[in-house]
Amino acid sequence: MLAYYHYPFVDNRNYREYTEADLSDSGTVEELFDYCQILEASITKKGWAFLIAHYGYEKLFEIDSISGWHLDDTLEEYIASVQYEIEIAAEE
Repeated sequence: MLAYYHYPFVDNRNYREYTEADLSDSGTVEELFDYCQILEASITKKGWAFLIAHYGYEKLFEIDSISGWHLDDTLEEYIASVQYEIEIAAEE
């Protein structure tokens, strides 16, 4: 599993797993980041590895700037934020 969305107030009926195909669309990644910032979604370590390999940090920083999940001013700060997210992420 790369990432998942779970709205916790609807008896597990509102659950979605994200695939590589899903995360290959930057609009879907922006939506996922939106859900992550309100704690309704999570990205696994494998998910972060895919995102970094597919987009690179610069493009992820650009997508995140639209979403507003991390409010980092520079790419270097963003990379540090992502590294922290990877450290605390679930294995799967």
